[in-house]
Amino acid sequence: MSTMSTTAGTARISPRLHAGLAISAFLGLGSIPFVFAPTPSGDDGPPAGVLALSVLLGLVSVVCAAVAWRSGNRLAIRINAAALLINALTSLPAFFIDVESWIKLTSAVSVVLTVTALVLTLRREHTPFTVTD
Repeated sequence: MSTMSTTAGTARISPRLHAGLAISAFLGLGSIPFVFAPTPSGDDGPPAGVLALSVLLGLVSVVCAAVAWRSGNRLAIRINAAALLINALTSLPAFFIDVESWIKLTSAVSVVLTVTALVLTLRREHTPFTVTD
């Protein structure tokens, strides 16, 4: 009978993972203030519901990034990735409507940072498992 020694549910905390989690926390914190500056009526911008969703996803991302930073918890990393992805998807309509160029630039930077954070956090390091007989 053989026994496999693994650490289930935790990822090895590498500098690459820390960088991705730092970017995730930065993006999460960056999405929080927008709920306090809603779009004035008559102007183009996201609806209040999208802003509220962005804030909620930003808070989830910050909390999950903090938990994953300390423990390497894979579930926190995956929830963080889902929150980042959904938050990035809510900014994509800015590329298809007529808004100021700085809004499009900000959306593009946030999408690029999101992709970078996802690649850094979801990339698995090759770790051989130890099998003891």
